[in-house]
Amino acid sequence: MPQTTIAINANTITATISILPAIFCFVILNDPNKLFVKSSKIGLDLFNNKTLLKELEDYEWFPAVLRNYQTDYIGFIVSAFSIYQPFIDKLQSTTLPHKMFDLCSGSGEPAYSIFCKSKAWSSFTASDKFPRPVHFANQAAKYLQHSTDVMEMAFNSENTYTMFNAFHHFSEAQQISIINRMTQSNAKAYFVEILEPGLWFSFKILFTTTVGQVLLMPFVKPFSLKRLLFTYIIPINIITIATDGLISVFKSKSVEQYQLRFKQFGDTVRIYRLQKGFRTQIVIETIPQQ
Repeated sequence: MPQTTIAINANTITATISILPAIFCFVILNDPNKLFVKSSKIGLDLFNNKTLLKELEDYEWFPAVLRNYQTDYIGFIVSAFSIYQPFIDKLQSTTLPHKMFDLCSGSGEPAYSIFCKSKAWSSFTASDKFPRPVHFANQAAKYLQHSTDVMEMAFNSENTYTMFNAFHHFSEAQQISIINRMTQSNAKAYFVEILEPGLWFSFKILFTTTVGQVLLMPFVKPFSLKRLLFTYIIPINIITIATDGLISVFKSKSVEQYQLRFKQFGDTVRIYRLQKGFRTQIVIETIPQQ
């Protein structure tokens, strides 16, 4: 009985946190008449065990401009502080298929920077369920302009598939399905997560998405006065990005939890942690069979 009470309280808090930014989003950027229906839907989703926690940016109704601001900021942070350097270092000693195909790319960062710095692949393709017009300086790189849903696409052994800090957005059943389809296709894949459960990660994310935004948002490219408006005057960015950041920490898993989750795949899946200084990440790697 006490466990049930704790779960309900946690769900109530999460629903409340997520509904508040929805109110801001719809009042400012959408039809106010849809406010009640959409915000109520979030609350229902959060109380549904199948979608207990869901980031705002994963909802189709979430304004594209706010989604872009969020992915721009995250891409800026991870690139500016070389968060994925441990993974780049690992790639230096690895032989991979020539093509890099990134999933859930968002702004295109950090995947594009990793492609350029690692020189592990000859070509790069970015993709997303909510694509955006992005043009890369490297002519070997492109961003697919059609919606690419990881749960519906087919995989093949000609690509190395990557996903950076997005795997936790999927439910347990979806994660198992993705890994299963990767192994069935004999495809190489790296799912790299920079979040883990715990108070320390919650604090880091809360600081980065609040104080960090206030200090760093003017340096995020492309420069936008509207971005500054929604950060400093009407702080929707701070509310939505902080909310999604904390939800992501709640949904994250440890190395041990991922190892238990994917134990059924045996030697075709490896889960390990990389670390260099303050930079740590969990890597879920699929191993093609000869």
